[in-house]
Amino acid sequence: MKIQILVFLSFFTVSLSTLSCDDLGRKILKTFSKTYETDGKVLGSKPIFIGPDALRKQLTISLTEVVKVKEPTDIQFPPYESPLMFILEKAGDLILFDREKKTKRVLHKFSVITDSEEGLLGLTFHPKYPKIPKLYTHTVVNSNNKDMTVIAEWVVENPNSFADMVLKNERVLLKVEQPYPNHNGGQITFGPDGHLYIGLGDGGWRADPKNNGQNPNTLLGSILRISPTPEADGKKPYSIPKDNPFLGKPGHLPEIYAYGIRNPWKMSFSPDGRLVVADVGQDAYEEVDIIVSGNNYGWNQTEGFHCFTDGCNPSLYQPPFYEYGRDEGQSITGGYVYNGTAIPELKGKYVFGDFIQGKIWAIDLPKPGENNKITETIALGKWNLLIPSFGQDHDGEIFVADYQSGTIYKLVKAVP
Repeated sequence: MKIQILVFLSFFTVSLSTLSCDDLGRKILKTFSKTYETDGKVLGSKPIFIGPDALRKQLTISLTEVVKVKEPTDIQFPPYESPLMFILEKAGDLILFDREKKTKRVLHKFSVITDSEEGLLGLTFHPKYPKIPKLYTHTVVNSNNKDMTVIAEWVVENPNSFADMVLKNERVLLKVEQPYPNHNGGQITFGPDGHLYIGLGDGGWRADPKNNGQNPNTLLGSILRISPTPEADGKKPYSIPKDNPFLGKPGHLPEIYAYGIRNPWKMSFSPDGRLVVADVGQDAYEEVDIIVSGNNYGWNQTEGFHCFTDGCNPSLYQPPFYEYGRDEGQSITGGYVYNGTAIPELKGKYVFGDFIQGKIWAIDLPKPGENNKITETIALGKWNLLIPSFGQDHDGEIFVADYQSGTIYKLVKAVP
């Protein structure tokens, strides 16, 4: 133990003398990547209800195993009735699983870096898929010794064939340099308006040292909105929607739809078309936001409904509609509004969880046009899971991933 400490101190001292603060931060995060494990084991296969969950409304559900992979980061389904499930693995494998035949294969291997929170992070389908057989990915790669977020478009050959499907003709839409290997965000999704929404974190480290969240002249710390159709003049491989809120505004990048975001770990559109984002907190609060065009969501001045910095003015920022503190969990994972039939009690409710605690909850969204604070939570239990992602199929049913075991489960009604 003493030898390990001396080696660390020696490394740390040398680093301080030879590296800039930014380089030191990157070195620490890359060298001492965190190993995740559940906080508090659950004995047996049934959930438990502890802490505030023991006192609130509870709904007992069951989790049915669907398939096993390795370190899943996202679960996606084509935008039509299909037995195919697409599962992303952090290390770069895109797994194609046929739910009817119970067969899986590696559809594509992406070259990614996997330090800290980097890797293969997001996937979405063109809204007219498979008529327009394209899908889009979010990866983090090494490019000239820099960590780069890459948003790319792929053509899908044989899109309805489990055996013959192939990704080809990559077209890079957007590249963003990441100053640190954490807070990369990751989710990409098409909205009802046909535009591509991209969630990017503040760039990493602690307390947003570069103030990216409050800087609308950087793409970091923002929700972006673009169209994958190239600009007419050919200068960019994508175009900016004409109603983007900062188009033509000095000091603001036109791709930004909203900013003041710390680490948007999963986002989805509700059935009524609202974008719901789970934003991971730092020390005290996790939050859920409804993203409205042009709004500033407060990071790094606010965290949840509260000031993060001394003397902040919360009235200057758009608040979340829901938060929970460290007595509940440690890292929020966003989900979906349940629209299935297997669990009628969840109909119309937003289902989400906590990565570290393995807890799953359901809440109502505010009424359209409102952002009232939601305080009533339905507890779905604490499970032996590290929850990196939820998924939702064409039928509105919800799936949940376990990062530690690689298991993908389907949420179903509990058997008495």
